[in-house]
Amino acid sequence: MVPQFDNPFFTRIIVAIEEAAHRYGYFISISTTVDDMEREREIIKKMIEQRVDGLIISPTIQGTENTDHLRNLGIPYVILERPLVGLNQYDFVGSDNLGSGYSATKHLIDNGHTRIGFVGWDTFINVQDRKDGYLNAMEESGLQVEHQWIQLGGLESDSGYRLMKHCYDSDITAVVFGHHILAEGAIRFLREKNVNIPEEMSVIIIGTPSWAQFGMPKFTCVNQGEQQIGEIAAEVLLKNIAGESESQTWHQEKVSCEVLPGDSVKKINFQGELQ
Repeated sequence: MVPQFDNPFFTRIIVAIEEAAHRYGYFISISTTVDDMEREREIIKKMIEQRVDGLIISPTIQGTENTDHLRNLGIPYVILERPLVGLNQYDFVGSDNLGSGYSATKHLIDNGHTRIGFVGWDTFINVQDRKDGYLNAMEESGLQVEHQWIQLGGLESDSGYRLMKHCYDSDITAVVFGHHILAEGAIRFLREKNVNIPEEMSVIIIGTPSWAQFGMPKFTCVNQGEQQIGEIAAEVLLKNIAGESESQTWHQEKVSCEVLPGDSVKKINFQGELQ
């Protein structure tokens, strides 16, 4: 169960899960909640009625309550990417959101940038950790962050466009896009303003959408390890189904991220001039 079918992050995870399940003779049923709490509850109910062997769930904000029945019935499940609120004892596999925000920002700092913006999703889920990673990297390097440099909003391309407009007016030289959907709209704004990337604005995207790899320039991105996340989640669930997991041992893992250099980050000297 995933919140969005059209998000390549989840699509790649699903493909990895399916490949792992197939190796063990299992077939998967895929559902999307579209982040609807009631829909999530109904899907879980239907899955239980169909007597599935186990579930991998990327939950809504009501995920803890909606998975109560699974715990009561002893049905194995693994939580994907979004932790359950108020619960500690469960299997979890996800990306290192804090690390991805930190690594993206540190890459810009290492290339001489000190005035760095952050455009991200305003949400209660752990994607917000990416902003905290950005702040950690700035603080570690002794860099002040102006209020206007951080712009948060809804998860739509048009929101990215509006947020980038506010961020652009703050005299930054680089920006971290905390989500690829926001990056799509933000980059559209920069191109409409005829802003040259990276000569006039350096950018890095958390996530690896296909369009970022084949355009001009090729964008610097942070790989969140979707393939590995899917494989680990499937392996953990299959071990639970087979009764091979150690008693009272919960598998909780965040997969490390990796910066994939492209052509969208310009190295500048200490005076802030482009090299």
